[in-house]
Amino acid sequence: MKTIKQISSGLWVESGCRRGFRNLKLKSSPNRSAIRVILLSMIFFVVTFEVPGGRPVITEEMKVQTERAFFYYQIRYLPFSEELLIKCLKYEGVKFPDIVLLQSQLETGFYSSDIFLNANNLFGMRYPSRRPTVATGTYKEHAKYAHWSDSVIDYVLWQDYYQSRGYRIVDGGDNDSYLVFLNCIPYAQDPRYISKLVTLSQGDLT
Repeated sequence: MKTIKQISSGLWVESGCRRGFRNLKLKSSPNRSAIRVILLSMIFFVVTFEVPGGRPVITEEMKVQTERAFFYYQIRYLPFSEELLIKCLKYEGVKFPDIVLLQSQLETGFYSSDIFLNANNLFGMRYPSRRPTVATGTYKEHAKYAHWSDSVIDYVLWQDYYQSRGYRIVDGGDNDSYLVFLNCIPYAQDPRYISKLVTLSQGDLT
């Protein structure tokens, strides 16, 4: 059986592999299935460890992380879609994803705004001066990102920042409580921002 040190080392390498796959600059291949099998196999052999009896196993968490690594590799070569955004919100553990999805629609005008198309900014974020960020710079007084998925990651950092300051942001709670939170900060200068989100949730933004 492998030692704890060896297992930890393997997990560390797996984490590095995920980061590496996410930043690959390879040309898009038409045979995505073959690429997927190769990547999954590589991560499997890196993170798999032996149990007594010599039988290799892979945990559910490893499966999730493997799929996550492939997802981030894949979206680098796919056009943006709301379906991919929803998956990204899930993988990143964004709290209150239904409300956050509505925010992306409102902030970008259903993904047609200038700051989204040219700065990959989904949520109208400004470049922060205090909290951690993955933004690469600014564009028209807004944060600019290398890829739209980085905008999602930055939203998580934003949530974490406010939670560290004592704001109660507990996923699984009432969506109304998150709307109250957005209004109290406030998230946007528009006094009708929350009412627009509510209207948008009803499928009628005017």
